[in-house]
Amino acid sequence: MTAKMVIKGLLIVLLLYFLYVLVTAVVLFYFPKEKEEGKMINNVSTFMGDEESVDRVLLLENGYESGLARMEMIQDAQNSIDISYYSIGKGESTELLLGAIIDAADRGVRVRILLDGICYGLRGELRNARYALASHENIELRYYETFKLFKPWTWHNRLHDKIMTVDGKLGIIGGRNIADKYLASKQPTDFVYDRDVIIFNAKQEKDSVIVQMKNYMNELWNHPYTSEANLTKRQMDKGKRAIDTLSSQYSEAIQTKVDFVNPSINWSTSTTPTNRVSFIHNPIERFNKQPFVWRTLIDIATKADKSILIQSPYVVPADAIMKYVPEKMNSTADWTILTNSVASTPNAIAFSGYLGLRDSIVKTGVRLYEYSKPYSLHAKSVVYDQRLSAVGSFNLDSRSALLNTESMVVIDGEEFAAQLTGAIETRISESTLVANKKKYIEPPKDQKMDESFFKSTLLNALSKVTVFWRRFI
Repeated sequence: MTAKMVIKGLLIVLLLYFLYVLVTAVVLFYFPKEKEEGKMINNVSTFMGDEESVDRVLLLENGYESGLARMEMIQDAQNSIDISYYSIGKGESTELLLGAIIDAADRGVRVRILLDGICYGLRGELRNARYALASHENIELRYYETFKLFKPWTWHNRLHDKIMTVDGKLGIIGGRNIADKYLASKQPTDFVYDRDVIIFNAKQEKDSVIVQMKNYMNELWNHPYTSEANLTKRQMDKGKRAIDTLSSQYSEAIQTKVDFVNPSINWSTSTTPTNRVSFIHNPIERFNKQPFVWRTLIDIATKADKSILIQSPYVVPADAIMKYVPEKMNSTADWTILTNSVASTPNAIAFSGYLGLRDSIVKTGVRLYEYSKPYSLHAKSVVYDQRLSAVGSFNLDSRSALLNTESMVVIDGEEFAAQLTGAIETRISESTLVANKKKYIEPPKDQKMDESFFKSTLLNALSKVTVFWRRFI
């Protein structure tokens, strides 16, 4: 067999594999599932309560304070820590939080960590940290949907949740992963403004939303799509050394009284009472999921009659998800949407999808703002009629609606709704109004966004192409 024949054979194999991927990872996803009307929440009172619930909440708008809250939760743990995250990135905050987790495990706390199997982030310089977690006797590490070369349809099934629960007493959910770009006090160049919510169940009542969150994580943990992190003998040895390194770094920070490892949060006094806190999530399934979170958010919106305030880093209302929106939404509600701008977005593909659909968004009559200051927005939230609030990992796009695991809490409480509204309005004050009442608005010259010509041109060009795969962004 000549070299030419070998090359030709390889090219044929690659072509066949490409066609296989095209069919199983693209074409099959254009066959959506039928609607399940019974899954809609037709009675919004499901999310409302008449008296104070067992759950209190704390809005975490500041990234550094959100890191402190996580540290306090880990240090307070007595029995269990359950973590489900899309990714863990680099930074001093990451190393100190991992050190705190190892310290908790050393004192007998059972720790379970579930990460997305492709985007988990513990690679390169963080590889040994992964070994450390997997090699500790009181820590279990698992991955959700690892990369499978011959199952391309699984590539879209990403774990996008950001949840941690401690002892059935504390829970946190929101948009932040663990990394300096979310939690550092000195903001790196890729820093993002995000949002989390702490849930505090002082008496560890069984009707707390934290129980629902933990049950969901149990389902993910034990699901066939989830696999254990198995290490070789060499990796185990590296893990043991990495445990010593992370433990020493954490101990030194404690001894030198580094602020990040010495939080002092009083959960009782810092949290706000609620009437009810509910947990919603997408189903755990491959291919197109039933869009439970999206349809629930829309169903609540159809009942709102005063105002709907939305913040999402990505707004891509493609046909794949808009078919779940009723033709006649409540016209009395005042809609406001805040998202990123050309200048602030770090995600060229997602933003190009938004640019291609911006005209259709404007035609709905919403008040549309684009963030125009340094860094970018990553928080995902909705406020309905200044009473119900939704906070979690869900972006307003097809990927969050149909492909990823996603989760949110729906909070009934006017005090919390006012706090969340104030936080979103703070970002709106740093944004540019680009459309209102079905009309674009040309900003004054002194308010025009600082955007590079190259980036703007690239994103607008991409918007002409991403029309073909909006259901995947």
